[in-house]
Amino acid sequence: MLDKLHHGPLFITDSEVELNLWAPLAPEVWLIQPESGEKIRMQKVGSGFHRVNISTARDLRYVFSLGNGKIVADPASRFQPEGVSGPSMLVNPNEYQWRNETWKTYGMKESIIQEIHIGAYSTKGNYSGVKERIPHMLDIGINTVELMPLAQCYGSRNWGYDGVFPFAPNFSYGNTDDLKNLVDTLHANSISVILDVVYNHFGPIGGVFHELGPYFSSIYRNPWGEAINYDSGGSDAVRSFILENVDYWIREFRFDGLRLDSIHSIYDSSPVPILKMVTKLRDKLEDDLGRKIKLIAESDRNDPLTVLSANKCGMGMDAQWNDDFHHAIHAYLTGENLGYYMDYGAFDQIVHSYTNGFVYDGVYSMFLNRMRGSRFKRVPADRLIVYTQNHDQVGNRAYGDRPVLIMGDAKARLFAASVLLSPFTPMIFMGEENGEQNPFLFFVDSDDATFTEVIRQGRREEFSAFGWDNSIPNPFDKSSFMASVLDWNLINQDRGRKFNALYRDLIKIRKQCITGQLPIIELCGDDRRIIRLKYEDTRLIVYLSFSTTTYQLPAVNPEELLIDTSAPKYGGINHRKENYSVNITIEPYSAIAILASGNSSDLPCNSD
Repeated sequence: MLDKLHHGPLFITDSEVELNLWAPLAPEVWLIQPESGEKIRMQKVGSGFHRVNISTARDLRYVFSLGNGKIVADPASRFQPEGVSGPSMLVNPNEYQWRNETWKTYGMKESIIQEIHIGAYSTKGNYSGVKERIPHMLDIGINTVELMPLAQCYGSRNWGYDGVFPFAPNFSYGNTDDLKNLVDTLHANSISVILDVVYNHFGPIGGVFHELGPYFSSIYRNPWGEAINYDSGGSDAVRSFILENVDYWIREFRFDGLRLDSIHSIYDSSPVPILKMVTKLRDKLEDDLGRKIKLIAESDRNDPLTVLSANKCGMGMDAQWNDDFHHAIHAYLTGENLGYYMDYGAFDQIVHSYTNGFVYDGVYSMFLNRMRGSRFKRVPADRLIVYTQNHDQVGNRAYGDRPVLIMGDAKARLFAASVLLSPFTPMIFMGEENGEQNPFLFFVDSDDATFTEVIRQGRREEFSAFGWDNSIPNPFDKSSFMASVLDWNLINQDRGRKFNALYRDLIKIRKQCITGQLPIIELCGDDRRIIRLKYEDTRLIVYLSFSTTTYQLPAVNPEELLIDTSAPKYGGINHRKENYSVNITIEPYSAIAILASGNSSDLPCNSD
């Protein structure tokens, strides 16, 4: 029966809409149009669904009365113009006139991803503010944007992971046509768009799910509270709700892919788990729409099955975030060793991540007090996404401080080269290409006292493991959000221009010289703290110095040197690099890339 039913509104024609509500807990349901006061009893159609067909006017608003005095918005609402407490609004999916019917999409090995929070990306705090910076993205070389979650949540300030209306883009950023126009404009500029979605929980405030049916599991809980019900009574309708959401974002908004938040917190013992259903739906959408669609997972399991295809008994995701790579380099460069960083800090772990993908690939984790992960050898390197920072690694620090403030510019430049010249798929966090020093704090808008205290206490407990004190910025204060907005004045200042030049040149090298082939990896220097990556197919040689001492390379032709992160043009102080017809000095905590020719393709790891 469920295959003939759907959640929310379905436009039969431009003037007729079929509305369905799954509400098995409600003995009867009425549709109410608040503006006219019209009230229509909905028909029970089986499996807990209630249905009504109505004639509609543009932007008609509606709610449901559940017969017990409770009034709720549509959990599958397409827009909440007054936020979570207001009525739902009908949105005709055919109204927006798309300008680009074809656009370029990118495989993982081609992708240069930038993660963006719509509200904090610009002072406008909306979709228009992102559009204005498309020329900047193109100048730097970004070809894929990953938007943090957009589902409507309580209030006007939120990271996005507390969504309670999964089909309704947040009204704070603009309306649905504004979002479509952003996607359309990005596509017109050959930039792909990925949306971060949350299928492990719904937000704690403003949702209507408890009033309607068993959306939540009675068995499992996760760090955010009640887990979504994917395998108990009533789960068929819940699963269809999520799958329709996947289809909605890809088909109606033309997103090029989805990033699935914390899949390790999706609990499902079904014979065909929901995540496999998502990948099957992805395959069907690719056939229907004639374009590639990416699924990117966030998982702390370090399990290669996440990205192996179904015919290899895998889940079939296209890529997954690799926190191990970040943690290994971050801990080594900063010396931080508390919280989960207690598992990292050794130089050998950085090398291991380059050669094996994960650091914890079937070895014991002191932080977890158990074995963690599995070997990644069978999987292409571009299936792992690496970064110097992201919303978690910055925002889940007590003060939201970015790497440039923790380790300094020189090490941050090395970190950037380590990511962008790696064999993995790179992702940069908004602003890092400008040398952004503003924090990215955790922020949320709520006047619910109980929720406020739960969040504050939870973050205090989390930060205590890292040795951070309790004097953290208040996430509920608007100042925490305002402090997190990017400072675009940086790109007009000397330091910002130099960071832009660094990222622009690193990305250019990557696009020209890194094809997906794994490099040969060697260690150089007396202390063996310089990693050499040799990409034989393009003759690119990268030296990443994690050493405290300088290192001499034999002379190369000036045109062979592609980049030196310690050069003045990038903010370094190594003025000896003006003439490269002499031996090259690799400065401590710097990176050099050479396009080798002749004998330089066999540069030894030791110059003596």
